[in-house]
Amino acid sequence: MSTEPTYHTATSADGTEIAYYVQGSGPALVITHGSIATSDQWLPATAELSRDFTCYVFDRRGRARSGDNAGYSIQSEVEDIRAVIEAAGSGASLLGHSYGALCTLAYALQHEVEGALILFEPPLPVFGAVAGPKLEDYRAAIAAGDNARALEIALVEFVGLPAEAVPHVKQTPLWDAILPLAPTWTRELEQIDALGPDIDRYSVLSDKPTHLIGGTGTTPFLIESVRRLNRTIVGSTITELPDLDHFAHLADPAGFAGAVRQGVRTEVPS
Repeated sequence: MSTEPTYHTATSADGTEIAYYVQGSGPALVITHGSIATSDQWLPATAELSRDFTCYVFDRRGRARSGDNAGYSIQSEVEDIRAVIEAAGSGASLLGHSYGALCTLAYALQHEVEGALILFEPPLPVFGAVAGPKLEDYRAAIAAGDNARALEIALVEFVGLPAEAVPHVKQTPLWDAILPLAPTWTRELEQIDALGPDIDRYSVLSDKPTHLIGGTGTTPFLIESVRRLNRTIVGSTITELPDLDHFAHLADPAGFAGAVRQGVRTEVPS
């Protein structure tokens, strides 16, 4: 039976306190969550993953139990991941979701990943800028204190949901959880678009243990990001989850955990 999570903190390079929970036993798996999320969103998945891994799941800076700093870039996130990896110890595998997967990729470009690198739907700008000019509309809604309007813009313009699907999202428990986190998305969208269209930069990860996960029911640019990375990182493997989307870890925790296990077994043989 999986253990209950225990809560801890680590200090990042700029002095920011990064909170994380630890759950399970076995090889270390450090999990970096995505935008408008917290570590708590991963509790259903880590209840499954903790049977095989010691999961280290942290609140990214600026949300929930973690601190923040006025200066921000994706490099800040790299240092936060590094702080949690140091707590996890040698041999850790890394799992990143959405923007957290971009942060994890940035870490892997700078540091050796001793275990497997697992990437779940990173939002690469494969069809052009993810936010583009619409980021100004999002920024204006946040400045006006209208987080709901900002999220409506983001879900349609950035994520690619049909407008008619937004009312359904508002009826889910997820909506109330993400609403107060909307302001944190602005700086992350800026960082995503600043990456530019060069996917080839990730080819240096070729022949290193890398596994991609995507849902066939997700938005087109996200599944294309997964497939294009799989082609770019030679030797990487891929799991496509039938009919699941960007929240597969919530909709089907057991199935998602199986995809992670498959990636680690495939990439890091015993």
